[in-house]
Order: sequence, then structure tokens, then C-alpha cells
Amino acid sequence: MRIFIGAAIFLTSAFCIFLIEGICFRMVEKYAIFRLESSWGTKNSKNFNKYLSFLPINHFAQPPKVSSEIEFSMIRAIEEDKYAAEIMSFGRPQRDDYAEFIKNTDPNRKSFQIKDLNHIRGLMLPGLKRFPSDEEVAKGWAGRQRDQIEYAKALFIDLKPFSTAFSFDEKTDNENRANDYLLEQGIAFLDLPVQGVDSLVSDLRMLKKNYPAVCQKIICRATGKESEILLGSCSSNPFLVNMIIVDCPKGYSKVPQVESAPWFYCMLKKQDLKNITLVDGLLDWVTAARESSYTYPSKIGGLMRIKDNYSAKNLTSFHIPLINQCISFFESLESENARSFELKKTIDKEPTNQNLHRSVNIEALPQALDFSKIKDLQSELPKLESIQSKAFDCKMVREYRKLHENDLTIAQTQNRELILKIGANLEQMGFDVMQEVRKKDPLFYQFYQSLKIIEVQSNDSLK
Repeated sequence: MRIFIGAAIFLTSAFCIFLIEGICFRMVEKYAIFRLESSWGTKNSKNFNKYLSFLPINHFAQPPKVSSEIEFSMIRAIEEDKYAAEIMSFGRPQRDDYAEFIKNTDPNRKSFQIKDLNHIRGLMLPGLKRFPSDEEVAKGWAGRQRDQIEYAKALFIDLKPFSTAFSFDEKTDNENRANDYLLEQGIAFLDLPVQGVDSLVSDLRMLKKNYPAVCQKIICRATGKESEILLGSCSSNPFLVNMIIVDCPKGYSKVPQVESAPWFYCMLKKQDLKNITLVDGLLDWVTAARESSYTYPSKIGGLMRIKDNYSAKNLTSFHIPLINQCISFFESLESENARSFELKKTIDKEPTNQNLHRSVNIEALPQALDFSKIKDLQSELPKLESIQSKAFDCKMVREYRKLHENDLTIAQTQNRELILKIGANLEQMGFDVMQEVRKKDPLFYQFYQSLKIIEVQSNDSLK
């Protein structure tokens, strides 16, 4: 009897500790950062904590597998969205703090210093000052060591259409509070109208030259057409910025072939997944940003989120903890002069299905499913090298398994369950997405539609 009582007390105590730890991780920012750094080490660390890595915690989630053989980019985009939500769980307390700050408007809003530089108007400084180092005096940042200089942890630039260049004063309370939050965190802020790639590169260089202590680290955010301009600027000048944030970009540019690519965070709408070429290009940026020997950028340097009616509001604060981690990471590299400016060694790759032209025209939904073609479609699949169940075998399932090659749960799951799971996720992305998949893999489409009917009939028979 005592053994059972002791076991019950032990299990209850363990459950309480687990519950309290989870609450602290979700609500206490200092503890969340402590657990993150305990798992990943210091910002310039290259190795995980070998003892904690055995625990099933979010910090050790594996990013989706990158393979040139994966044709269905929308699958990887969905997996990237899930991975980003999981790996950034440590940022929830800070996101809550940001949301609370935005919600509570301050009638006695603090005044920040505003400076103009030629045609660039409205550079807001956080009011931080310090004495310069010998090196900074030698560079001409200050006349003498006893003369204080203005500085900032980073400069956050919000790119705007050039047509709105003279309407920045008409901001909502939420926009003003969002700017104030960054300024109170020691981050300078600037709304910058842009016309094109060349003008943006010129403006960034001018800012770095005139405000070197403010622009040591630059974070740029852009939406729509301006996102394409930002990516074009960073493609040829990757070391002008430290982090890129793009929201629903209309296009993309080639990924810079450098070792220390800027951090990259992208948001897409569900309907954007139909544009396979765009998704492919943005996933290349995500991959490039995570190609690092350092732990932090290899885990969160490149992220992608998909916006829907539920997540769109929550994602307005997703970039806040990511920005802070980016700034801290590059600060750690400055202390060691460890950032690499070398070009990557390029390797010529053979053409794959991913590089072929992909049409995004949507065909009409057939009136009836053609099950007579299933055997013919299956015969066209290349034979598997390993022994694996042939039931419900198709390209989509094979590529999904390739993405989760190291996941034992997926390896043990039958093709039937995977088809239902993948199909349900794709249907949530919208009708057009499913029709695009139907064109790419008609066999998967046939399997999913038939299994869905069987599933519904089975559930009805059990009622």
C-alpha cells in the first residue's frame, strides 16, 4: 500500500512540476529565454546542449527536409509554417507584452528625437547615448572620446510605396504604439518610401554613412510590391541588411550566394500557395538563411508563416522576438569579428522537376472521378529501392515521407493515413490549391477523394 501511495505522490509531484514549468515558459519571458539559452547555448554557439537535446521540447524541433527532388513546394510551405510556430514558442511571453503595449494607448506619449537626411524624412532615434571607443573615434564617428554619440541597437526600416511619401504623419494609434515599442527597446525606426532597387541601395548606404552608430544592424520590412524591391536590393547587396521581413510579396529575386545571408522571415496568404514559382523562390531564401554553422540562425534564421483568418491577427507580433534574437546574434559576432563575407562555393545541379516551368492555371473540377486510370498512373511511378507497402502509393506520399525522413512516426504510418492527413491540410488551404495538386499528382487526388468517401461512410455506419 505504501508503494502505491509513494508512487501516487511522486507522479502528482512530477505532474505539478511539469505544469508549473509549462506555465512559466508560456508566461514568464526571463524563464523562456533562460530555457532557450540552456538548450541552444550562447548566441554564437555552434552546438546544442547535449544533455537537454534528448528531451521532447520545442527547441529541438527539426526543420523540414530540403531536397531538390521535392516537387510539391506547397507541402513544404505548410510544413515550414508548422515548424516556425513550434520553434518560436519561446517568444510567446514577449509577444504578449507587445500586444499589451499596443492595446494600452498612452495619452502622455513619449517624444523621440526625429532627424531628416536629404530626402529621407522622419528618422526616429531611441535617445540612447554613449562614449565612443578608440576605434570609433578613428573611424570619424565622433570628434573626441569625451563627446557622446547617439546610437541604437538596430535600425528598423518599414518600406512604403513612393506614392505615400508625404502621408506618414497620418498614422493610426496602433501604428504609433508599434513604433514606440521598438524605440523603447532601443531600436531606431524609419518609414522609407522606395521607387526601385537602385534608390533603396543608395538610401541604405547613405544612412550607414551618416548614422553609423545607429545603422550597424538594419532590419527591413516590406509588403507586396515593395517586398520584391527589397529582395532585389539584398540579392546583389546582402550585407547592407541583417534581417528581411516580407509580407505577401508579389515577386522574388535570386538568393545571394554568400555564407552569411541575412535572416529571412516571410508571410504568405493561403491563396499565394497556388503560385508555385513564387513559393519555390521564397523557400530558397528560407533555406539560405538557415545555412549556418551557428545554432541560432540554423534554427530560426529563415522562417515562413501562412496567414489565414485565424492566424493573421496573431502573426502581427510574430516578428518581435525574432528581431531581438537576430540583433543579439549579430552583436555576438561583432565581439569576435566572426561574420563571414565569403561567397559560397557554387555547385552545378542537374535539372530537376522543381526547376521546370509550372503552370498555375486551374482546371475545372471533374463531374465524376475516373478510377479506371489508377493502375495506369501507378505503373508510371519509379520503383522503390526499399521494400515498402504499395497500397495507396503515389508521388505526394513519397515526397512527404522524404520531407520527414528522420521521423519514425511518419515512417510507421500507412500510406492511407498519410493521404487523408495531407489531403485535409491541403483542403484547408483552399479549393484552388487542391485543384493545383490534382494536376500535379492525379493519383493522389483520386486516392484522397475515394478514401474521404469511405471515411464518411464508415463514420455514418457507426452512428
